[in-house]
Amino acid sequence: MLTTNSAVRTSLWIIFLCSSGVCARRQRADADESWSESVSRARCASRCLSLHSVAALSILQSRLQNNGSLGWCHNHKQCAKCLEPCRDSWEMKGKGNCRELCERVFPRKHWECVTSCEFLHSVLMVKQGSCPPPQRASGFAAACVESCDHDKECSAQKKCCSNSCGHTCQTPSDIYKGAPLKPRKELAFEEVSSGQLEVHWSSRFNISAEPVVYVLQRRWNFGIQPSEDTATSWQVAAQTTEQRARLSDIRPGRWYQFRVAAVNLHGTRGFTTPSRHFHSSTDPSNPPAPTELRVANMSFGPGSTVGARIEWSMPPDLDVPIHHYKVSWSWTAVGHSSASSLTKRRKTVRKSQVELDSMRTNRSYSVEVQAVSYWGQTQFKGPRAVLHFTTQQSTETRTRHRGFFSTSAPRSPAGDVLDVGTPFYQDGQLRVHVYWQRSVDPLVEFYRIQWGPEYCGHDQTSPVEETSTKESFISLQGLLFSCKYKVLLQPVSKTSHPLAESTSFHTPPCTTIQAKSPTPVNCPRETGEANKVLVKATNLIASFEVLGGNVTAIFSWDISMTSSHQQLTGYQVTWAEVISTNRNYNVKLPRTLISQSQILPPDGNVLVVSGLRPASLYRLEVQAITTEGEGPTTRRTFQTPGYQSTLLHRSRLRKHPEQPITDRH
Repeated sequence: MLTTNSAVRTSLWIIFLCSSGVCARRQRADADESWSESVSRARCASRCLSLHSVAALSILQSRLQNNGSLGWCHNHKQCAKCLEPCRDSWEMKGKGNCRELCERVFPRKHWECVTSCEFLHSVLMVKQGSCPPPQRASGFAAACVESCDHDKECSAQKKCCSNSCGHTCQTPSDIYKGAPLKPRKELAFEEVSSGQLEVHWSSRFNISAEPVVYVLQRRWNFGIQPSEDTATSWQVAAQTTEQRARLSDIRPGRWYQFRVAAVNLHGTRGFTTPSRHFHSSTDPSNPPAPTELRVANMSFGPGSTVGARIEWSMPPDLDVPIHHYKVSWSWTAVGHSSASSLTKRRKTVRKSQVELDSMRTNRSYSVEVQAVSYWGQTQFKGPRAVLHFTTQQSTETRTRHRGFFSTSAPRSPAGDVLDVGTPFYQDGQLRVHVYWQRSVDPLVEFYRIQWGPEYCGHDQTSPVEETSTKESFISLQGLLFSCKYKVLLQPVSKTSHPLAESTSFHTPPCTTIQAKSPTPVNCPRETGEANKVLVKATNLIASFEVLGGNVTAIFSWDISMTSSHQQLTGYQVTWAEVISTNRNYNVKLPRTLISQSQILPPDGNVLVVSGLRPASLYRLEVQAITTEGEGPTTRRTFQTPGYQSTLLHRSRLRKHPEQPITDRH
């Protein structure tokens, strides 16, 4: 019975120890490894300075170099060999590799390098301090289990020590023996005219017999206010024997924190508490132009339709992260370079790629991509990158898809395909460009075009107009607002009778053009009472998913149709991040609203938005677009879940205390 109870107790110990974090193989933190490695390399450097201290002092008495005695050591033949494994660029792959690694750098007389490499390996494996006597182990430390093999498997400063029955992670004794005192926690910052930053600190009186090396670390976060929750992990910024460091890679648009540790051959007493946040007084720069702009994939569909995926690259280290990209594309018929035949369409994307659809074969396309960043309410736009490509299909591709093309619907001999650009307002008139592929029939002399409104809002009317041209494009002028137009294209030939092509398009309401136009727009005065658009979005629903610190939102809504004659043509959806002032910092931070808008088709009452910030306030606006104009705008304000949320979160958007739910007509 005793044996059974003993086994049960042992099993319970093992389960409890593992669940409590004593099984450190599964619980090692990246921060502990980074801390241990940076301190170990500084101990390695202190050892080299200690070995060559006599030669260093004789030189330094006459002339100090940058970075103190470390600067001297880098230029001293023997000391530099000793210092080589202490560099951050030196990769440790095991003690047996030291001689091989040193021979690559120093083919002859590399013993200084080898001994330094072996010392670094030992301090990486063995932590500071001494294991306590086994008989003093108590509690968890006295459990008869093999919970560790090496010091690095134990968290924080604990060591893997024997308790005469097994090995557990225990608190060592004499952990700070011979280690220098911590520097004072107050750090001073000074921006120099060259854009560099000098960080100063002061040390308490140290009686260390070995040279002291200071390790300066930093972390930072993007944003208009400091945040430790979204900051990077601690990274080594400098290693020096002086009580200051000059940093040349400080970027505007970031909030920095620093900490410093004093290290010698025996170890360290740890880093100082994180400093106050530092923010450069220099304004962030505009993002650069995207690079490596390319067509990643092109697919040919039925008829003359073409789809393409455009991709590009951006440098990872920018002053301010990219908020979104503006993409515009235009085309001309192959063989035509007339600028007036260009049509331009636009998209806004968050990722470094975009899908372009509804393109046509045998056209020359021009794509422009521009990066946009935000710093508070200030928008930063970078230069545009331009890509030119054609959608001509090669003979090889046609042969490979011969069966596909043979089963597609037959087209007219002329092969004319109508394409309508985006209506725009110019010289006091609403206009639109219409384009088509020039007929392959050599007998076609010109094109006859007819256009007129099928129906309009506010009971407007206009007669059918007609014109002719020999070009493959035309500009229609004097259009009415809030109308659905039909366009008919008829190729004219003396001997043949090519089939006509037709298409339809909608013109926007005058208020939409008026709101977006940089110049005043005089909307026509309407006679009688306008038909009020009653179609609106209702029951806004949001679902959230948090993965890796990024939030993806799935928005959906219903539509209220109170008038059967008002035809729904789409939705305009706008989402915006609302950033409020943080009163805990002495920085004037205005309330800001960074928004994006997208037009969805009438059946698109679901929108997926990725890349939202956790635990942030957002506003959603949905407005129905009909043939008679725009309906009321439904607004909702919501909070995204925080980092702790890992399950799908679904909730009906509720009224925010400071932003009442309103419908705007």
